[in-house]
Parts: sequence; C-alpha cells; structure tokens
Amino acid sequence: MNKIKYLAVIIVLAFMASCEDFLKEDPKSLLTAQYLETEAGVNSALYSAYSDLRYIYGGESAMNATCSGTDEWQKGPDGNANFNLYQTGMAADGAISGLWNWGFTAINTSNAVIKYAPLCGMSEENVKKVIAEAKYLRATWYFLIVQTFGACPVNLDFIQEPSTEAYRDPVSEVYEAIVADLTEATQVLPPQADESGRIDAAAAHHLLAKVYLTRATTTGANAASDYQQAYNHAMELINNKGMYGLELEQDFAKVFEPRNEYGPEVIFTVERNTDILYNDAGNPSGAGSSSKNSITFMFFRPNYSAWGIGGLVRDIPYGRPWHRVRPTNYVLDVTFAERSDDTRYLKTFQTVWLLNEAAGITAPGFALGDTAAWLPGVENPRAAQAVKVFPPSQYYNNNGQTMSIYPALSKFNDIDRPEVAESSVRPFIVHRFAETYLIAAEAAMYLDRPSDAVAMLNVVRDRAAYDADRSSAENVLAVQRMRNKVPAMTDHGVGIDFILEERSRELCGEYMRWWDLVRTRTGSGEIQLLYRVRNLVSPTAYSDEGHIPAYANIRDYHVLRPVPQGQIDLTSNEFPQNPGY
Repeated sequence: MNKIKYLAVIIVLAFMASCEDFLKEDPKSLLTAQYLETEAGVNSALYSAYSDLRYIYGGESAMNATCSGTDEWQKGPDGNANFNLYQTGMAADGAISGLWNWGFTAINTSNAVIKYAPLCGMSEENVKKVIAEAKYLRATWYFLIVQTFGACPVNLDFIQEPSTEAYRDPVSEVYEAIVADLTEATQVLPPQADESGRIDAAAAHHLLAKVYLTRATTTGANAASDYQQAYNHAMELINNKGMYGLELEQDFAKVFEPRNEYGPEVIFTVERNTDILYNDAGNPSGAGSSSKNSITFMFFRPNYSAWGIGGLVRDIPYGRPWHRVRPTNYVLDVTFAERSDDTRYLKTFQTVWLLNEAAGITAPGFALGDTAAWLPGVENPRAAQAVKVFPPSQYYNNNGQTMSIYPALSKFNDIDRPEVAESSVRPFIVHRFAETYLIAAEAAMYLDRPSDAVAMLNVVRDRAAYDADRSSAENVLAVQRMRNKVPAMTDHGVGIDFILEERSRELCGEYMRWWDLVRTRTGSGEIQLLYRVRNLVSPTAYSDEGHIPAYANIRDYHVLRPVPQGQIDLTSNEFPQNPGY
C-alpha cells in the first residue's frame, strides 16, 4: 500500500452534529490535535464522521452517481444531461464530485478518531466501540468511492500536514481495507445500537455481505470465497433476526411511511433533525452536492403545479418539484408490469394528485380533495373522475413531449417540513432487511444453491403480495402466483436478470442502481449496465422505439465515473483520469 499524502482540503475536520439522540452536541468549527486528545474531542470527531454521510444520503451528488443513466431513471426536465445521457462533458461536470471530495474528508476524520481514541482517557470498552464505529464509517466511504471511481488513494492514517501529492492504489487494496474494517466492526459492536442512527453489528454484517458480493462480481479474484462470505454474513442476520431486532414489515407501504424510519426492517439510517444549524437544511437553491441538505424527495417529482389544473398547487405533502430524473418507460412498463399480485408499483410511485386549493378550482363539479390528475399507466384507461388524465404517451421524454409529467417516486416524501421550499428532516434509510434477503439470494445462486436462492426471493416477494384491502384468502392466492413466477435459479444468466429486476421492484430509487448494474454480469459475461442501457426496450414505445435514452451514447468505459477534475488539477504528481474521459 502506498504512503498516501492527500490534498490540504481534506485535512480540516468540520463538525456538524446530527440526530435526535446521540449527535446533539455543541458544534465545534475545528477539531484540533489538542482537543482530539480529550474524550469530548474524540466524540466530536466521531459525530462529525457520522454527519458527513449527509453529504451523500439525501444529496444530489449521490443521486447523479447512482440513479442517472440506468435502466431505472432517465433525464427529467431539469436533470443532468452529462450523466443521464453519457455526454462528453462528464469529466468537467462536478455533479458527482461531492462523493469523492467529501468522502476523503470523512475518511480522514475517521482516521483521527481511530488514532486518538486510545489516547483520550476513555474506558477500554468504549475505545473499542468508538474505533469500530469509525472503521465502519471509513469502510462505507471507501466502498462508495471504489464502486464509483475504481482505484483510489488508500490512507489509514490521520493526515495533519498539507500535501499536494496523491496516488491511486489498486482496487484490490481498497477492498482489503474495507473488509478488514467491517470485519472488526462485526466482532466489536453490539447486535443492536441503543440509540437511533448509531452503527451496530447488524449494519456491519449487512454492509460486509454487500461488499463481499460486490467484490465477487466485480473482481472475480476469489469469487467462490467471496460469495460464501456474502451468504454467511447475510444469513447471520436472517437466522438471528430476533437478536438483531430485525423483521420485514408486513406491508411494503410501511417501509417508507413518513415517521416510520425506525421500523423493524430498518438496519441503518443517516440522521437529520429540525435544527438548521445541525442539518444545513435550509431553503436549498442549488445542486446540493456541497451541502448536507436532504432534498431527495425533490429529485423524482414532476412539476405538477404546471399541469394547468386550477386548484392543484405546490404544498408540503406533494413536495417541491425539481424534476431531475423520471422513471424510464422500461421500469414502468416491464419491471413493474405486474401490478395486481405485486403491490409495489402503487406503493413506490405516486400516480394520483388531489385538488388542494379550494379557491383555485375551476373545473365544474369538482371540490377540494377530488382527483386533480391521474396517471393510469395505460393509454386507454377506464373512465375516471379526474380533472385531467395523463396516459404514458404524454409523459416527458425529451423527444416531442416536454411537459413535466410522469409518476413520482414517493419513498422520500416528507410531511413534516415547516414550509414547501424547505429540505427534508427525515432520516435517510441506507440499509434495510429486505436487501439482506436479496443479497443472500444472489450469493446462494452463485454458490449453486438454487433452492436457497428461491427461498430468499420468496420471502421478499411474499411480502410484496400483501394487500391490506384483500382478504386473507386472496392474499394467499397472490403469494402463490408470485412464487410461481420465480425461476428455478439454476441458470445464472436467467437468475441474475431476475434478481436485478427484483432489486429494482424492491429498491427502486434508493441510491444503489448504478452500482448494482456495474458489478453484475449477464449470462454471457457482459456488464449489465452496458447490456441493459443498450438493449432493454419498452414494448409500449412512445419515442425512440422504446429505448432507454442513454442507449446511443453509453460506451464501455462508462462503467466507472470520471475522477473530479479538481483532484487531477490540484495534485502535483501525475494523477490519472479514468480511461475514456
């Protein structure tokens, strides 16, 4: 491993507290070495490291990195053309630079905790726990960075002296550091955290399972061993879910229900509260990559207030429409084609808007609370009592239809914001138990344990079939029909295609799709991102023959994002850009 010296910009440790419980501390603008030698200083550094996750989970940098240019999402009216359409300006575009820049700042903060915790007078038990938390956070950032950019500087020491030197270490070394940190976290941390938003062994096992799965499918160096480790860590949670306090919600709709962010399915959240000082959560006016605003709820929302419907205006429940991305026709028409037995479509997307301003209503016979707009998802829907009905042919598509019309992702809705223009104060759900089952299913398939893979998939799909408005007998029949559609999982090519579709149905919009597609391969060995963006077609084509809009521009080298140009320009030695940019 190279001795890494990194830019001065990552040395300052800004402290912004977070979370209703353990992160409510007095803010410090700078964590000095002298302060770090105290217990309060180490805790402040740890809180700062937690807080830095808010730059990503809730911000636009990670949304552009993980959603844009995939089979799930395409450019919305105000979206980033470079990353959604793989245009030539990606390298100079700073839309995802926050992931790199803040990542290394947070890594150095974690290194400070690891260095000073044994020196600050804490009890030995607390020292081990604090170091394990810091290592989890460090591993999280390295995992985000290596998936996105590939080779990167690996530094496990606290940097105090400014330097303009930086070197990229091999991907294998990055993963070695990640695995070592998370393994220690699984061994030291308690099964359940005693405070909301704090890392525990459950979070460490889940993330470690995901890391092993990613390393297996990305590098292939020790694939069999990595698949086994991924399976083992996922099954540790599944087989001992009572000890870890985990259980799937009965109803998929409950998972992202506002004020239910600490339900039994949730493994780890990035915390926020209503204090602007702690959140940096004021009235957002820019891209959000340089702030800790939580504005995810805005990115996936069409501009419903411009649909020309009197009495439909912006409000807190419907949110502020920044319309950065819209769902692809493929994800709407193919991935979510089953909408009877599988209830997740209407629990993932908003398709109905109600009249919410009595004084503005102009349509005869309509009153407050009546349906203003309905997006039925088909061209010739049944008659409906709505002011306007928008079939898919009227959705925004950059090619003829220009109005901001499409179903809105509803997972991040926030009804507790004090004003329409303000950012969200909801915790961001990073890891949840349903994904643990999907990780176990994928690992089991590659270990040639098809019956185990099917069993894990069925757990997730059984829940997806539940509808509170159906009778028990009807739900049982829906479950059986859902199970009948799961392949035998003996063919890895067929199996991974099904798993990716299932991950999309379950995890759509949850800041992970691009990473899923660059780490997985088709049955013939092609990287799924390239194959799916180039070849997947919606059978109901309303423009460009149903292709995903990025299909014409995506190139083989787009399986890595470009390193921010600022990193290259400010490094005194040669710091290579990723190929193709």
